[in-house]
Amino acid sequence: MSRTLNLTGKAGYLLSGLSGRLGAAAQCPSCQSQAAATVDRKFFHSLKECEKCRLLFRYPSESPSGMADFYQESYAEPGLTTELPDTATLERLIKTEFKQSSKDFSYHLRVLQALGLQSGSRLLDYGANWGYMTWQFQRAGVDVTAFEISKPRAAYGHQLGVKIHTALEEVGMGFDMVYSCHVLEHVPDPAESLRQQLELVRPGGLVVAHTPNGSPSHRAKYRDVFHHTWGRVHPVLLTDQFVAHLAGMHPYLITSDDSPESIRTWDQEGQELRDTSGEGFFFAIRRL
Repeated sequence: MSRTLNLTGKAGYLLSGLSGRLGAAAQCPSCQSQAAATVDRKFFHSLKECEKCRLLFRYPSESPSGMADFYQESYAEPGLTTELPDTATLERLIKTEFKQSSKDFSYHLRVLQALGLQSGSRLLDYGANWGYMTWQFQRAGVDVTAFEISKPRAAYGHQLGVKIHTALEEVGMGFDMVYSCHVLEHVPDPAESLRQQLELVRPGGLVVAHTPNGSPSHRAKYRDVFHHTWGRVHPVLLTDQFVAHLAGMHPYLITSDDSPESIRTWDQEGQELRDTSGEGFFFAIRRL
């Protein structure tokens, strides 16, 4: 990994882009290839596309331990899922069952139900944050186990009555489905993370994810949106080619259209790479 200055805040991040280039070649965090092309730039940082596995990664980047420290305490964007609600807000969310709030995951539930999730299914909420999705899915009868690396957010889950594990070895195995919602763009090595998830599902089980879209057709169509997507918070972006490469022989569906109606047309036997030029990015991989 690249060297970086031990500075905090926006100025520190910008300067780390300059210092991190000193004597450090760009290297894909997933496959370690140094064959990469620049697809975008921001000041001293650039976004590279690995020519081997097609992952997009920021160069230079923090070490995995530096990234973990950032997400433990520093990661906060007002209005997004990183905020921990005060007592009054939490009480209101619980009373309304999160309906019509930014934390309403009823649509996501319908998406997963289109893939076969039902009452009693075993689901791993991978990157559960403070447990709002886990809580809602449990209310729907799904047997949910939650995992989150941020200890402060995991601890907050107790206020929802949700147990959130902070060590992956604690969650068990044999899940019917592992689902991550806008998580993989934050991890140092999404390929390793996805391989771990495939090990956690039973044969025939599914690894499912929503992430920002790094696919070539998307960035050509929505250049400005794409440019603002990557940076300190999103050090990597997944592409359709990256997911297909990682899936290998496993059946998969990769698409921008995550509507339940569209997802139901996938037979879970074939490898389907559909249109990925839209703003969304969704994929499901079935373990053989």
